[in-house]
Amino acid sequence: MLTLADTSIRLYRRSDERASLRLRNYFIVTTKVGFRLSAYLRDISCKLTLPSKQVIIFDEIAFTEDPICKFDMETMVHDFWAAGIADLKVIRNGLGTLRLDYRISFTGHTSEKAQSLEVVVPLIKRTSSYAL
Repeated sequence: MLTLADTSIRLYRRSDERASLRLRNYFIVTTKVGFRLSAYLRDISCKLTLPSKQVIIFDEIAFTEDPICKFDMETMVHDFWAAGIADLKVIRNGLGTLRLDYRISFTGHTSEKAQSLEVVVPLIKRTSSYAL
């Protein structure tokens, strides 16, 4: 089972006036045995639903090959990143619903079904300043 350590999504204004949404996080994998996550994580997708019902697909998803915390206390921890781009006229602090769908399969058998995690997350507006 996967959970996330922190679910804050940061919002940035891009030079093309669209919004960049970034999730920098940690996968917490509850397990009774240590294993290489990249070998068994078959599918993963991530999307954010705003209160306006606008859905933003995170098209960049990555995680570290090796855990930053090896199997200990029946848990492994991996770095995790996800990012997406959306047309948002205004970016501001708020809330959204994050849905992470994933399938971990050890045998490839069809009985190993996809699982999901859905949680309300904070959206944090970030600004960048550049020296000229």
